[in-house]
Amino acid sequence: MVWCGRMRVWWLMIVAATVAPQKNQETFLQEMMSGLRELPVIGNVLRAAVHPIYRPFIKQFQSRITSREGEDEFSEVCYEELGCLLTHEDFFHAIHRPLNLPPNTRKEINVVFTVHTREDRQGTSVEGVNISKVLNTSFNPKRKTKIIIHGYLETNTETWMWDMVRALLLYDDFNVVTVDWSGGSQALYSQATANTRVVGLEVAHLINWLKDNVGLDPTDVHIIGHSLGSHTAGYAGERVSKLGRITGLDPAEPFFQYMPPSVRLDPSDALFVDVIHTDADSIFNLGVGYGLRQPVGHLDFYPNDGRSQPGCDSLSRVPLTALTDGLSLYEGLDAAQKELVACNHFRAPKLFTDSILSPCPYMAFQCSSYKLYLKGKCVSCGKDGSRCARLGLHADKWPGRNQSHVALYLSTASGPHYCLYHYRLMLHLADPDRVEGTLRGKLKISLFADDGSIKNFDISPEAARTFSRGRMYYFFLNHPEDLSGAREALVHWTYEADMFNPLSYCVIFCDTSLPLARLTLASVDHLAAGGVVGKRRDHEWQEAVMCHQQGRSVVTVMSESTVKVVSSAACLNITTSSHRSHHSLNYTRELLNSGLASLSSLFNLNLIAR
Repeated sequence: MVWCGRMRVWWLMIVAATVAPQKNQETFLQEMMSGLRELPVIGNVLRAAVHPIYRPFIKQFQSRITSREGEDEFSEVCYEELGCLLTHEDFFHAIHRPLNLPPNTRKEINVVFTVHTREDRQGTSVEGVNISKVLNTSFNPKRKTKIIIHGYLETNTETWMWDMVRALLLYDDFNVVTVDWSGGSQALYSQATANTRVVGLEVAHLINWLKDNVGLDPTDVHIIGHSLGSHTAGYAGERVSKLGRITGLDPAEPFFQYMPPSVRLDPSDALFVDVIHTDADSIFNLGVGYGLRQPVGHLDFYPNDGRSQPGCDSLSRVPLTALTDGLSLYEGLDAAQKELVACNHFRAPKLFTDSILSPCPYMAFQCSSYKLYLKGKCVSCGKDGSRCARLGLHADKWPGRNQSHVALYLSTASGPHYCLYHYRLMLHLADPDRVEGTLRGKLKISLFADDGSIKNFDISPEAARTFSRGRMYYFFLNHPEDLSGAREALVHWTYEADMFNPLSYCVIFCDTSLPLARLTLASVDHLAAGGVVGKRRDHEWQEAVMCHQQGRSVVTVMSESTVKVVSSAACLNITTSSHRSHHSLNYTRELLNSGLASLSSLFNLNLIAR
């Protein structure tokens, strides 16, 4: 639906521009873009969305273009005490960045910094051209400093920025500085990308000035940028020696993906660069994503594979966002507009903000793909702990600082709190008679939380699966609540024959029950976030081993029934196999059942087990 809407806007523009007289085309485009600029955020984002499509037409309307295809040479532009920029060949690519524009003037971009502290939560604004006035604010160079930069078409009054400022000040005694560059962001996208370079100079100048004049330590500075603001943070980092950290919140893709490191955010821009990708369906592949897929940090987090975020496919979230986000109806409506047109793209700042105060650790794990992560194949932190990290504010606790472009995956919820706790469930099946047969069916597990409530997990939600007696099976579960204290569980089993395999139909002398030895629940997050990474083996994880309530070695779960298992010390002594006393009898039963099942299939006999 969103893509169709963008296409309609695009065709209306093309038709109107085509039928208009040639001499009026430039005026027509300027008036149209000016009209869109006056619309609410929805109109502005639609304009941004169609821009990558109409960029081949823009050259005839925009006279300030400088590209390798033209006659103009690359030029250097200087901005007073900020320094100079060169629009050199790195900033041009025939496909990924076909427009290489010089930035607007410093006056046009008009960067304004607003300093928020616990003493002045509403903030005091300082123009970038009068940076010395920051001394008249509550800024304290002895505190750690967070600098937040918005993206395309935005200002520093965005709801997500206010929510982040409030959360940061509640968490610790920070200087929180928001950067307003709306004079440069509310332009054609190609021009806004060029303007980010000047904003980067302004931010770098602020940090360097504070270092030289009031003793600010750049290693205590953390720049947080969303969309175009992510790359802006990278430009600032290029000009600040030993900048502490940059967090990129879904860095913008158009004009940046697959470009040289000097053009986009990269690990060299700060001592630590972490990136959250939430909208990585490329617009160049006819997707609807605004964020880049390419890893560009030391750590690159891909929640839900960095693509479709939970809840973003439902319009029902829009009114809920209007009621829950921000501290006023105005802030809620602003957030709802973002939710409507760019929900995935704006999920990154929401995840970061939620991570600040959340008791849930937002643990992510290094893996070769999201599919393998979902199968529980990548829940180890490794010997040095570098294979897992916490998404968001606490990502800087990651011990693998000598690595870069480390891709980590995690699943999140639909909100308003997005973090999920992770568990490894181990199902130990018994085979006391050494039958070594298989069972096919569906399995459901219900865990008892600390408050007595029951949390349900469907182990085979899509189709029945096959289990072998005497085997162990691993399942990777997640839940928005901390269930690490669960010590009791319900196991529900339903045997299900395979319609394509007549031998799977139970007729006579067959056993469709699930022989459960024990159930083990291990909290993955407690290992990763507990400060003991790499110092424990798997069997030493915080885990609950559950078995028969009276400590018997086998819990027989009949088909279509539910049994309860509990945690006790006796469960640790249970083995999954024993004597072969009845092996021959059960083997004979299976052979007989198989033969009867085959006859039933061939001759359509109606056999009834008595």
